[in-house]
Amino acid sequence: MTDTTPNLNLPYILPSQAMKHITHNEALQILDAATNTVIVSTLSAPPAAPAEGALYLVGAPATGAFAGKDGRLAFFIDGAWIFLVPRTGWRAWFAADGRTRIYDGSAWTDPLASPLVDRLGVSATPDATNRFALSSEASLFTHAGHSHRMKLNKQATADTASLLFQSNWSARAEIGLLGTDTLQFKASADGSAWKVGLELGGDGIIRLPSRPVVSATLTTASVSLAANDLLGVDTLTLQQGGFALGTTLTGGRGKALIVPAAGLYAVSMRVGLQAAAAASLAVVVNGAASSLRWSAGAATSPMMTAGLSGMLSLASGDAVALVAGGPLSLQTGPSAYELSLRLL
Repeated sequence: MTDTTPNLNLPYILPSQAMKHITHNEALQILDAATNTVIVSTLSAPPAAPAEGALYLVGAPATGAFAGKDGRLAFFIDGAWIFLVPRTGWRAWFAADGRTRIYDGSAWTDPLASPLVDRLGVSATPDATNRFALSSEASLFTHAGHSHRMKLNKQATADTASLLFQSNWSARAEIGLLGTDTLQFKASADGSAWKVGLELGGDGIIRLPSRPVVSATLTTASVSLAANDLLGVDTLTLQQGGFALGTTLTGGRGKALIVPAAGLYAVSMRVGLQAAAAASLAVVVNGAASSLRWSAGAATSPMMTAGLSGMLSLASGDAVALVAGGPLSLQTGPSAYELSLRLL
């Protein structure tokens, strides 16, 4: 059995030892210095008037009463210095700069100065990709004084910095810089096929690349209609958001426009026409006439440009076309006839 403890080198009271209180008090002094350690500062020479109980780290090259004690802890007690040899794992509060440091066997290191902790889990298990994992009903990030800013940084334009929203671990929506430096909002029904619904570029302009918009025409030069004849389109001159052409209408005058998504649509029509008597053109949805109608109470001669506009509530898959109310002669083609729909 040695005369001191293995970690703090506290002296044991030996059998039949005289003046036991001296040994006991020496052990208490070491405990007082090494427990909840507070280091006033690092000095290479003793201070002129140290306070009772003050603890210093001896810097190199040490001089005076600190000579030869480089790297040790100098504890001033009862008017004298006690020198302790720090052991690996000791922690101390360095009062001069307000930091906790750990002795690694050769130096006192700041655990916050380098990423000693590369993963953190709060009621969750982190992994190599998700190095920080949190399982909680909510999380709060608040200001320290005034403002608070959360930053997501990526390396290059082609990389991603985003917020990903999942349902049962399957992605449904994502917001951020998604392989571009344009802010994008995109969504998915299955976690694999994605549609960008909104883009905000550096020019400050908002774009809706998936918004259903179409402008269509019938490429034949002219068409004659009788009452109840249907008129459609065969060419999508401008379109986004999934509009399609339906089957050929009865009478063979183009096809209906097939609506890609439910919602409130702005609908407009422009056409060059003339009528020998009262006539009309109305928008039809799935074969039924809507409230959107152009009409003339008498003959329209010579040729005139007629138009209508309004709003309709449409469902996904609805077929939109026009129907004549009375005999009409129409100029068609890209410069004379246009049927347009836009989701509001």
